[in-house]
Amino acid sequence: MSIERETTFKGKNVFFTLGSKTNTEKLKDSLDQLGLGRFAPDKNTRKSALKQALLSVCANRRRLVRKLPNERGYAVVSERKDEDGVSLSHTVDFDALLPDGDGDPIYRNPETGQPCNPPEQNRILHRYQIELGRLPSNKVSIALVRILDHMHAVSLRPTGGIYWLPQGAVSKFQAAAKAFEDASEDNSNIMYFQTTAMNDELRHTVIDGLKRSISGEVATMEEDVMTGDLGKRAIKTKKERCAKLRARVIGYQKMFSVTLKELEDHLDTVESAEAMNAFASFGV
Repeated sequence: MSIERETTFKGKNVFFTLGSKTNTEKLKDSLDQLGLGRFAPDKNTRKSALKQALLSVCANRRRLVRKLPNERGYAVVSERKDEDGVSLSHTVDFDALLPDGDGDPIYRNPETGQPCNPPEQNRILHRYQIELGRLPSNKVSIALVRILDHMHAVSLRPTGGIYWLPQGAVSKFQAAAKAFEDASEDNSNIMYFQTTAMNDELRHTVIDGLKRSISGEVATMEEDVMTGDLGKRAIKTKKERCAKLRARVIGYQKMFSVTLKELEDHLDTVESAEAMNAFASFGV
């Protein structure tokens, strides 16, 4: 006799690997279509784009890119072994600087301080213009985490990296994930989904992650509002965040049939302090 056991699936684990060749405009357009445009990150800064261009064109095992102190730019430095074969000597091939405004990079001879034209300048400019339209991987990661937070995902590790997403948000996040993958020019943005079955281990892991993340955030907010010197805009922002976190707590209590009174009490404390601050800011 065979026994069939029905397993109820309640969500998915989500994690990802990211590259630094994400097209800014393509990602923004796709997120706009999904109603998530506010989470689209800003493109590379001019300084970041210049660094990426120099690393791509000039850097190798014996050639380094170093930040210039007190200037917006970088030095391209060649490293060579001395005659003894042990010591290293360094020479600055040229400096790459960003002028004020929106101008392209300019180059300087470090010995004379005069403008120069390094042989790689056309390749650097070409790469610089490409990098201006791209996103670095850290900005892509921040955007993804904010979207996961918006969809009430829970980080399963204190340092992030793996998130549990409720079933009701899976399809929308998968659409967002596809936008990030499609915007990657070298296909280096890859999203992974693992279907999870509801059991005691999952319940324990997710609820612990929820408690850890919300307790930490609420403790920080509580410390802020207890100072009593927040402005109206800061009070409004924290009030909205508390409402979102409370909705998350209530949703997970129902989903996992648990009581999270301690988290609700912390939110009550913050909201009470916010109310007092709000009265104070209006001179009441």
